[in-house]
Amino acid sequence: MLDGPIPEALTFDDVLLVPAKSSVLPSEADVRTYFSRNVQLNIPIVSAAMDTVTESRLAIALAQQGGIGIMHRTMSPEQQALEIDKVKRSESGMIVDPVTIGPHSKISEAKEIMMKYKISGVPVTTNGKLVGILTNRDLRFEPRSDLPVEKLMTRENLITVSVGTTLEEAEKILHKHRVEKLLVVDREFNLKGLITVKDIQKKIKYPNAAKDAQGRLRVGAAVGATGDYLERAQELVNAKVDVLVVDTAHGHSARVIEAVGTLKRKFPDVDLVAGNVATFEGACDLVQLGVDGVKVGIGPGSICTTRVVTGAGVPQVTAIAECARATRKAGIPLIADGGIKYSGDIPKAVAAGANCVMIGSLFAGTEV
Repeated sequence: MLDGPIPEALTFDDVLLVPAKSSVLPSEADVRTYFSRNVQLNIPIVSAAMDTVTESRLAIALAQQGGIGIMHRTMSPEQQALEIDKVKRSESGMIVDPVTIGPHSKISEAKEIMMKYKISGVPVTTNGKLVGILTNRDLRFEPRSDLPVEKLMTRENLITVSVGTTLEEAEKILHKHRVEKLLVVDREFNLKGLITVKDIQKKIKYPNAAKDAQGRLRVGAAVGATGDYLERAQELVNAKVDVLVVDTAHGHSARVIEAVGTLKRKFPDVDLVAGNVATFEGACDLVQLGVDGVKVGIGPGSICTTRVVTGAGVPQVTAIAECARATRKAGIPLIADGGIKYSGDIPKAVAAGANCVMIGSLFAGTEV
């Protein structure tokens, strides 16, 4: 029952930013921000966890520009984890856990691995010790697929470097020996990593890429609050996901609150963003659970039907401002999810209190 006057609430179309004098040149603007407590971005742009928007291709492209993609969950946990793995392996200062194969494996298996991960070569190891490398060059004129890898692999004069070699040093060695891959080994010749010329080139081409401490691109993934959400989260954590996102239409409900608490206890070392909420009270309850970011927006999205089906929602600018009262005090990021129809809506969201914006429709159908 309605009690008292209806408060005024605003959405993006209702507001404009008042121009003011600025001494900052566009090239000097610093748009770095945080998606979650420990995940820093170089641009405040996040792609939505929608099956028509974010899979590995867009996640890679967006992270290279400084943002982050949130992998949708309309797929099996194993497939979602594989998409995360594709992003984490796509670019790295040094690949710390490279895909390997044994010397007694068949050539057909090596080809499957190279095709699956879209790589041109695979190190060959025995009990972790490097014994060779198999590349496309070795396979080029060999029609037989039942041969063991050891028959074709390169085992002599392997170009290796020790753990701790910098990318600058690695670049010089790659150029000197005219090779595309450097095998990183310890004193016992155990394989510890892989440095490729492509990774060095990408670092130069994408200087603002959002990367983790190991130089891998950042990526997040959506999980639900029911069903297989714990098993899904475990698969994603195993794939080295940077942040888990509890993605629900109504994040201020008993079931979501219970799921958030369980995820936070089970995976304390992985950032957890939860939502969606649209009120100060909803944001406060998530903050009290120890989340690392709050996602705001009930029904503003271009294809979201929550408002028309349920009659529930809060205009997005007001929702952001209200939730920001809770997140700002707790020192955690706020993600404005939905309602971004024009580029001008992004600074409006930031002015209202958002740290970054989640975009779906503007990315849908784009080619990367």
